[in-house]
Amino acid sequence: MSSSGAPSLKPLVSNTRIMFSLLPGLGAMIIFRMAIHLYRPDIEDAEHRVRDHPFEHLYECYDFIIVGGGSAGSVLADRLSENPEWSVLLLEAGQDENVLSEVPVMFPVLQTSSIDWQFVTEPSEEYCLSMVDKRCKWPRGKVLGGSSAINAMLYIRGNKRDYDNWEAMGNPGWSYKEVLPYFLKSENMAIPEYKDNPYHSTGGRLTVEYFRYEQPITKKILEAGQELGYNILDVNGEYQTGFTRSHATVREGLRCSAAKAFLRPAAKRPNLHVSVHSLVEKILIDEHKRAYGVKFVKHGIQKIVKAKREVILSSGAIQSPQLLMLSGIGDAEHLKELGIHPIVNLPGVGQNLQDHVAMGGNSFLFDNPYTNGTDYCFNLYSAFSIGSLIDFSIHKSGQLYSMMEAEAMAFVNTKYQDPSVDYPDIQLFIAPTADNMDGGIFGKRANGLTDETYAELYEDILFESSFSVVPLLLRPKSKGFLKLKDANPYSPPRIYPNYYSHPDDVKVMTEGARIVAALAEQPALRLLNTRPNPNRTPGCAKHEFLSDEHLECVARHHTLTIYHPVGTCAMGPADDADAVVDPRLRVYGVKNLRVVDGSIMPKIVNGNTNAPIIMIAEKASDMIKEDWYNLQDELAGCTVEQYRQHQSKHSENQEPTKVGPDNQKPTKDDSANEEPTKVDLIRPDFFNETSHLFPNLPSDTHYAARKTKNENKSHAARENEPKHKEPDKKSIPSKANLNNIDPVLQLVYPPEYFVNQPTKYNLPTFQPYPYKPTNLLKPKRPNHRLLPHTNSFKWYKPTYYRPTPLRRPSLFINPYDYQIVKEKEEPFYETEEIITPKGQKSCRIWLYYDGVKYEVTL
Repeated sequence: MSSSGAPSLKPLVSNTRIMFSLLPGLGAMIIFRMAIHLYRPDIEDAEHRVRDHPFEHLYECYDFIIVGGGSAGSVLADRLSENPEWSVLLLEAGQDENVLSEVPVMFPVLQTSSIDWQFVTEPSEEYCLSMVDKRCKWPRGKVLGGSSAINAMLYIRGNKRDYDNWEAMGNPGWSYKEVLPYFLKSENMAIPEYKDNPYHSTGGRLTVEYFRYEQPITKKILEAGQELGYNILDVNGEYQTGFTRSHATVREGLRCSAAKAFLRPAAKRPNLHVSVHSLVEKILIDEHKRAYGVKFVKHGIQKIVKAKREVILSSGAIQSPQLLMLSGIGDAEHLKELGIHPIVNLPGVGQNLQDHVAMGGNSFLFDNPYTNGTDYCFNLYSAFSIGSLIDFSIHKSGQLYSMMEAEAMAFVNTKYQDPSVDYPDIQLFIAPTADNMDGGIFGKRANGLTDETYAELYEDILFESSFSVVPLLLRPKSKGFLKLKDANPYSPPRIYPNYYSHPDDVKVMTEGARIVAALAEQPALRLLNTRPNPNRTPGCAKHEFLSDEHLECVARHHTLTIYHPVGTCAMGPADDADAVVDPRLRVYGVKNLRVVDGSIMPKIVNGNTNAPIIMIAEKASDMIKEDWYNLQDELAGCTVEQYRQHQSKHSENQEPTKVGPDNQKPTKDDSANEEPTKVDLIRPDFFNETSHLFPNLPSDTHYAARKTKNENKSHAARENEPKHKEPDKKSIPSKANLNNIDPVLQLVYPPEYFVNQPTKYNLPTFQPYPYKPTNLLKPKRPNHRLLPHTNSFKWYKPTYYRPTPLRRPSLFINPYDYQIVKEKEEPFYETEEIITPKGQKSCRIWLYYDGVKYEVTL
């Protein structure tokens, strides 16, 4: 801690250290992405990825328009398109899932990336006091799959009483007994001991497993939970109170987002069109207060598409109310203030905002019982080492399969909750790491901690063995709200979560923190000399440690969202003045308009919200089918002639998808039994794909590389160099000779390096990357012949590729498709396992290229 009144250099040092770590971190991710492309085609899954439907081929009218391709929208698109007679359009403002998002350990990196909307709350003096500008970051997925593509993958259904309470509030059909079948419908339980459990099912779209890799400290914390008096049980089963290894939406260890689970199997249906990068600006409502279509923008081009049956809003708890208000549905006075004509006065739009608030900073140091240098908890350097990369790429194992933020969890009771009632009021996220173990690269960025807070808490204990337990308030009494900033659909709304505005919330949270402290005192953890972080949160050091004042201070400073905003388009009966949708999720006062996402929850559930949102969409799909089956069509957005014209065009060009009878699972398409169509092998642009995913990281790597190179020259030498040096055209191979270029060089240079001319899509001519093989590979010794390889572990040369023009433009493919034209299986990697004097294992890798042996030094 700095001395009173004296400014500390520690925040500046910490910030500088982190800044210089970001660029190498980006380079490591590029290498990681390249390894996935070469050795893990199962992750790229190019055959089944959702394809963006060409803008010019979109129909003028669809049966259903779904706004938002997140957890709920993906389910709706799948279930509604099961009917081959219905045409469905799914509009998503973001892109397709990034390949890196499927790797569990990348979870915290995805927040504040380009697939995150990057919302922040309004500044407050009551919470988020240790955050930049006193604003909480509220990550939301801007991508197919929505927040299920960037979340922590935790599968929790909530408590039985949550849904019984919904029904008691005037929402028939939403009791636990009635919603349980929809949890079961979507679930594919892969945990062996739960497969035959009546609370679980197999065969659904959404795979549920344990995380494939767990740190040793996690087992010790679970033992401590038993010593505290709790059982280890299935928290999604009969009882919720207790400890558990985390149930996760992962498939074979990789993220199973809603898009992966629901959209990819349905993507090839001819009656389902998915349009990404399509931001909806407004829901169109006619003079009869009937929703008849939407206006959206894609790549700067505006388009209106009409809906024959319904517009379904699935944009999440922030953007669903935002879009309703932009369309004239909401509090009339608020809309008039912004110059928006109110069509339906619904004061509840944007109100009733609820979120699971948590207290950060509960980190503990412990003594590593391993004496050979092996980690007992998550360590950034170990997780992103060469050995870990090899384990993941070749053996499909290792630390990259871990989700270090919550390998285990617990549902516990404070003194304010009757333990005889299975309705816990605190959830604990058990993390085999703390913010000191990543050097501030992940956690600090994701949570928005100030430099001062991070430096004072963690800078002097960097990479010391640590774990953390985060208490979460399950049933907050505080409620917030959303307001429009202006009438511009591109302006984020103003978010006021109002954490701790109800005094009971602070009392329950402080008791939750005391349970965490008690957990660390149990024998299983005392054997490891577990002790609290000796550093104190800036602003809270004046209070006695673990006193009510101290814990409340930490709660208000180190305030964390657990990414569960709900309730802003609340479901309720017609006599509820604050209700926005009825129990069948139809918007009050507007025909043919529904909201299907987490915003319809009248009260937040006792646990993570992703599984309940998927359940809501499953149930809504059946309600929509019930409402439209056997009913005479009431045309809204298009005439019978327009609709039949598009249906005729649709049926002429493509065969309809075969589905089973009503209320049954769809039968498999005949095409599923056919030989898969051979597709061109796509070679991504690793550098641009990865750097664009993280726009807030230092991205001017060309400048950084030139600067580093120039710093090694004398001032006179730099002055004598021409200001704009043209590339040596002789060194750039022509397009005709591209197939003669060694694939090793193709891994380092972008395609434009080898084709020094604009493509037919008017892409600019790129100069060569400043990185050369010697930047990544250190020469060891020359050798003009390949040495004999006797190691049991070998990597092989990638195949040769020849560029061919694209048959169609795509946002997710380079200017060229790459087709295999020649294969070589000549070994070019040699590996050697090294055992240190302490018994710790490491790996060295050499690359033979052009008669020179290089050692990989990443």
